[in-house]
Amino acid sequence: MGVHGLWELLSPVGRRVSVETLAGKTLAIDASIWMVQFIKAMRDEKGEMVRNAHLLGFFRRICKLLFLRTKPVFVFDGGTPVLKRRTVIARRRQRENAQAKVRKTAEKLLLNN
Repeated sequence: MGVHGLWELLSPVGRRVSVETLAGKTLAIDASIWMVQFIKAMRDEKGEMVRNAHLLGFFRRICKLLFLRTKPVFVFDGGTPVLKRRTVIARRRQRENAQAKVRKTAEKLLLNN
């Protein structure tokens, strides 16, 4: 996901800023990255994913931005570009092959005991 090598390209001129320094400004937000962050990071005390984590995460961050009078503009990815489709298909096959190997190994372990 994202543009490969983007952070390395931007590192000479990029700098971290606190969210408070963005007060009163218009801010473009990669909605897909936020969604993935919330789904992966928001867990309950048992380590399970929090139900509707993406909605809760968006709500909390939007509230903070609006409190700072920031104007959020959410950018959502479009469909998969033609150039990336082969990569996506290859990754899916690799994932399916890995899952098949795990199932096979689990079956062998269970049948040998």
